[in-house]
This record gives sequence, structure tokens and C-alpha cells, in this order.
Amino acid sequence: MSASLPSGLLALVKLAGRFGLNTTAEQMCRDNQVSEAEVTPQQLVRCASSAGLKATVIELSWDGLAKLERALPALLQLRSGSYIVLSRLEDLADKRVVLVQDPRADGEALVALDRLTLERAWAGVAVLVKRNYALSDDQQPFGLGLVASYIFREKRVVLDVGISAMVLSMLALVPILFWKLMTDRVLQYHALSTFWILCVALVVMIGFETAFSALRRYLLVGLTTRVDIRLSTYTFEKVLGLPVDYFERTPTGYTLHRLAQVGRIRAFLLGQLFGTVLDAGILVVFVPVMALFNPLLTGVVLGLCALMVGIIVAALPTIRRRGMAVESAEAARGATLAQTIQGIRTIKSLALDRRQRHEWDVLTARAARARVAEGHFTNLIQSAIMPIERLVVSGSLAVGVYMALQSQDPVAVGSLFAFIMLSQRIAAPLMQASQLLQQYDEARIATDTVAALVNQEPEEGRSGHGVRKPILGHVEFQGVLFSYKGSLRPALKNLSFEVPRGTSLGVMGRSGSGKTTITRLLQRLHSDYSGLIKIDGVDVRQYDVDFLRSSLGVVLQENFLFSGTIRDNITIARPDSSYDDMVTAARMAGAEEFIEKLPGGYETYIYEGSPNLSGGQRQRLAIARALITDPKILILDEATSALDAESEAIVNANIDRIAQGRTVITISHRLAALVKCDAIMVLDGGVIDDIGRHAELIERNDIYAQMWYTQNQHAGGPQPGAARRTQPKLAYRGPN
Repeated sequence: MSASLPSGLLALVKLAGRFGLNTTAEQMCRDNQVSEAEVTPQQLVRCASSAGLKATVIELSWDGLAKLERALPALLQLRSGSYIVLSRLEDLADKRVVLVQDPRADGEALVALDRLTLERAWAGVAVLVKRNYALSDDQQPFGLGLVASYIFREKRVVLDVGISAMVLSMLALVPILFWKLMTDRVLQYHALSTFWILCVALVVMIGFETAFSALRRYLLVGLTTRVDIRLSTYTFEKVLGLPVDYFERTPTGYTLHRLAQVGRIRAFLLGQLFGTVLDAGILVVFVPVMALFNPLLTGVVLGLCALMVGIIVAALPTIRRRGMAVESAEAARGATLAQTIQGIRTIKSLALDRRQRHEWDVLTARAARARVAEGHFTNLIQSAIMPIERLVVSGSLAVGVYMALQSQDPVAVGSLFAFIMLSQRIAAPLMQASQLLQQYDEARIATDTVAALVNQEPEEGRSGHGVRKPILGHVEFQGVLFSYKGSLRPALKNLSFEVPRGTSLGVMGRSGSGKTTITRLLQRLHSDYSGLIKIDGVDVRQYDVDFLRSSLGVVLQENFLFSGTIRDNITIARPDSSYDDMVTAARMAGAEEFIEKLPGGYETYIYEGSPNLSGGQRQRLAIARALITDPKILILDEATSALDAESEAIVNANIDRIAQGRTVITISHRLAALVKCDAIMVLDGGVIDDIGRHAELIERNDIYAQMWYTQNQHAGGPQPGAARRTQPKLAYRGPN
């Protein structure tokens, strides 16, 4: 059926799905009376609107695509009239390529096209598509609109703050009228009774103003706190939902710097913007009153304010460029600082202090130059605005005095005095309003910085609707092909093997052969592979990702321990575990022996980075942490590589007990750790070179025999050349 439908509508359906909208090409055809074999870009705009999307048609070249990176995905019209989905741009083997998708193809596979290939087929027309979001929509991407929606969810508080601001604006008129009446009535006519009435009124007004100001501050503190909580929860959840490859390719400092910009955005919306809007109440009250006093003087004041706004608007492009330069320089500095702190042991041991200090000084100088350039330009703008701001008061005073001298009906001194006070009061909010444009631009830069982090594509499988069937432990790979982003060479090539429930498989091979990649795919750290990976007959991509990972026990070569006690670290994945369960896990991991020698035992506190533990002790705690959940599938990825001979012997002695009732996949360059496995798989360049037992591989596999001989030369044995090559088994079916 899809073959007869316009490819443009099929592509639009795919984009709608990415934005969380459910629609079909057939429905779009019916709703928009589309009957042609292909649709025009203008028809696509209309169809997108009916589906809750907003589309824009643009014409551009290859060079213009790079500027659209944040606006992707988009649709590209080909010379044939059909469409493809442009997903993203990437650097692949030092060459810029676009990753596109054929809307008629099954699945979500992306195809990389270089510039020459794309330009041959592309008509130079792109259709940018985004979703229309309501202000209250939680699904909208991060931006000023999302933060504003968090503010306006507190409708009652915002309304109360607005009412208090309006009352304060009206109360601000009282002192001005007080001085007008004092000048025009009390002093001119010596009206003592009027004087006392005005004094009492002024005292009452001060009391009301104090109360409403306190109320406004109280409400704003509560509003700011609630918005901060929502923003912190939102951004942290988004960060946790990012795929692991984002953190592997992005420096920690950049990530932390981006998260720090959330405070700037909140400060702009609740500080500058919200405060300016509230203070605008003064304009609503004061400008009409000023016009009643003197329309001409009011026009002079407003004209000068318009001139200030014009200067700032003209300067915005330069302000934006210099602000982004500062942002980039500070992000690079933050990345270097984070890297220095993380690698401080290596820096100290290699005496790299001077090198790091030089790098820091260079980046600091770059950031300083960017800030100086930004500051000088900002100073230039402020210098141009300052005399105009002063003219708002002094200029209106001069014009008023001149009018009083020239007029047949001179302006009353009190009225002129009142007008000057009014112009002073409105100068501040008008100045804030003019500066708001600059602050908005800075907030937009901060928003783009945060959005570059939290608007990343999240991990798949976190919808909460995946399979949560208890895992028994049968693992199967069927024709798995996988490449890491930016690599032309596949990490795994047509990999097929099977590990029956309750058996153990050892995996060995040279560096870069794909050993760890197998475990990463099994944990669903990557989903963009072809072929099938099944656990108990279920595709791992159908499992709920949190449930899947919590059902696996994983011990890596380098394991992270959290700040807290040893008990906290062992039981972190199962906080309700009993003391006996914890001790049993520690004993099986060979950790009980050293834990009992510590002064605090299981309550010994582990500091950040676990400097008070040796590498072997950290590794044994990681093994205990993996065992506490009683996983049916246990993955040991170089788990004993950091252990000393004694600790490794303890773990290996317990391996039969550890493996009992579990499927165990062990990756190790130490072949002695694989000898007890039911089968050992030899990987070479991402393909299976052989699968068999230890004795079989010694006899027939050159790679295995060579590595075994290298590691056991002291024990003698046959030379690696003696290995006889026989037809390998390409699938593991369990022990005979």
C-alpha cells in the first residue's frame, strides 16, 4: 500500500512519529485531498499543518545544510520529485556526510551520502518541520517557552504577584501627588490642616507599600523555588536519559557548563523579564497621568526612550556574536578544568603541572579577550544610552521650564515638579525594557547551549511500555552487524552465536576485535545495529531498557564506586537486601577478607574516587555489587584484570559457585580466566574465528594458541605453530 502513496507524506509520517504524533499517510491524503503521485512542497506545508506540525520551505545549497543542523530533521526534495528524510550531519572518516532515510524503506536504517552523491539527486529544496506546542505542553523541547510554561503553571501565584505589582504602581503615585499638593496648596496657601492630612495619608501609604512589597517578595521566592525544582528535575532526568555514547564523545566540562546555563535562563525569566513586566505596571499607571499633566512633555520622554531602544536593537547582532564567543571560550575552559580534576593523579605522577597550567593560562587569556571585547562593546552602547537617559529627566525639566516661561498660562510649579518625578519613575522601567532586548539575546544563547544537551535524542526503550518478562538467561546473536559512529569499519560483522541458559562463554581476541562491543549491545547501550540479539527468544530492543539492565550483572575493567559506605556500594542496586545477602555476595567476590580488616568493616566510608581502596579492592566490590541482585546473566568484562594474583585466585576459586544457575559471559585477555568456560569464542576483526573448548582451541586455532603460549611460556608446551587449523564451529550450543 505504501508504494502507491506519495513519498513526501510517508516521510512526513516518520517525522510526526519522532515528534510523538500519530498519523498516517492515508489520513493526510483524505484530509487534504491529495491524489497526485507526489506532492509539492507547498502541499506538504498544508499536510503538516493538518497533522499538528509547522513546515517551512526553503531553497539552499550543500553549504547551507550545515547551518540547519539544529533545525533537523528535515525533508529533502529530489530531482525526481520524491522525498527523503535528512536526519543529521556527521563527520565520517574526515569527510562531511548527511545521514538520510528512505521513507519507503522498512525500519529506521540511515544511509550516509557525501556531497557529490547528494547534489546529483537533490533538487536544492528542503522542508523544515517542527511540532506546534502549546505553552503547557510537557513534550516540547527545551527552550524559553518550556521554562515560561513552568512559571505560568503557578497561575494563582503569578496573578497575586501581578496584583501586588499593580497596587504598588498606584501607591507610587501618592508621594508624587503629595509633593504636588504640598507645593501648589500647602506652601502657596499656608494650609496647615491640609498639611496634616497629607502627612497622615503618606504614612498610611508607606505602610501599605511596605506590606505589598513584602508580599511580592514572599510570593516570588516561592515561585522561584518551585520553578528551580522543576527545571532541576527536568534537566537531570534528560541527562540520565541520554545514550552512553553522548558522554563518551563529549567532554565532561562541556556538559557541566551547559547545565550551569539553566540558572541564567531562570534568572532572565523570573528576574529581568518578569520584573520588567511587573514594573511595566508603572508605565500603565504613570504615562496616562503624565499625559494629563502635559502631552508634549510626555511625547518628549517617550521619544527619548524609543531612541534608546533603537540603539540597542541596532547593536544586537554584534552583542550576539561576542556573547557566543565568550560562551565558547568559557565552555573550553570548563572542559579543561574538569579534565584536570579527573586526571589529577596522572598529572601529579607525570609532573604535568606546568603543561596544564600553560593550557589553562592560554584558555583563560582567550576567555579574557572575549570578555574584554564584549565588555568594550557593551560599554560603548551604555555610553551612547546614558546621555539620553539623563535627558529623560533633565530634558523634560528644561522643556517644561521653557514652556512655563513662554506660556500665557504658566505651568504650575507643583505640576512641573510632579511631572519630573513621574518621568524619573518611568525612566527606570523604560530603561529596563530597552536593556531587556540585550538580556533576551544573552538568555537565548544560554537556551541554545542547554538545548544542545537536553534536546539530544534520548535512549530508546525508556517509554515504560517495553517487555518486563523475567529473564532466564538464554542469549542469541543472529547476523549482528554494528559500526560505531564516525567509523567506516564495522566493529562486528555478521556475528551469530548462541549461549544456552546456565552455561558460560568466554570471549577472547586481539584489541579492537569487538569483545566489549558484544556486551555493550547486550546491555542495549547501542540500538543502531542490524540483525537480532535475543534474550530468552525476545529481541532485546523490545525489553524495557531499565528492566533489562537491572536484570544483568555487569563488572567492567574500570568500575566506579560512589561516595558512601561499603555497604551502600554493594547494595546500591538492591537497597532492600539483607545483611546476610550482602556478606554472601562479598564472600563470593573475594571481598570479605579485606572488608573485615578495615576499621569500620562494611560501614567504612569510601571517598570520592575511592582513594582509600586499592584497584583490586575496588574490583572485588564491583563484583559483589553485581552479584547482590542475583542476575541470571552475568557479564565479566576484564573483571579480574585489576586483581593481584591472590585476589584473582580467590575469585577464580569461587567462579563455579558464582556461575551456578547463571549464564556467564566472560571477556578476558588472561586466558587462564577462560579455561573453565563451557566454550570459548575467538574474535578477530569483528568476526568469529573459532568457537570451542580450551583443549580444542589449543590444538586448532592459531590466535588462541599464540596468546596461550605467550602467557604461559614459563610452563612450556607446544609452540603456536603446532596448532592445526580445522573447520571452526560457528555457533555455540552449550556443553556436550
